Amino acid sequence: MNDSIKELENHITVTLQSVNNLKHDVEQKENEKHDQLIEIAKGIIETLDSFDKVDEWLIEKGLDKSDDSVKTKNRYGSVKTRLINLLQKFGITKIQFPENSVIVGLCEVVETEADSNRKNDEIISIVKHGYIRGKELIRAAQIIVVKN
Repeated sequence: MNDSIKELENHITVTLQSVNNLKHDVEQKENEKHDQLIEIAKGIIETLDSFDKVDEWLIEKGLDKSDDSVKTKNRYGSVKTRLINLLQKFGITKIQFPENSVIVGLCEVVETEADSNRKNDEIISIVKHGYIRGKELIRAAQIIVVKN
């Protein structure tokens, strides 16, 4: 009888170790999947940045109103929309600043400017948009703020 109990204990121990190993493997695969999603998202975000740079360049050169520029912007605008929708499908959204103020932990101040007509830490402009997934920061926004 004692041998049967020992065999059962050994079997339970081996089974529990197998379950723990499987849990560890599943967790590791989930972490790898998460890391891959973040890397792909960062690549998409960099592509969106490129679209923004082209828009800024066209405006800077005064070319944003020409027929060819408008047609081209409309074409790549649909691609930009698809990329944004793809990020949103996986819960990744652009960081919003509803009060136009710095949100600590979600942005990086890259420049400051004095402006006595505005309050300190008010956002003047967003250099690069930031993105989050739930509470996880994917990329901090790069901003220019008021410092008096």
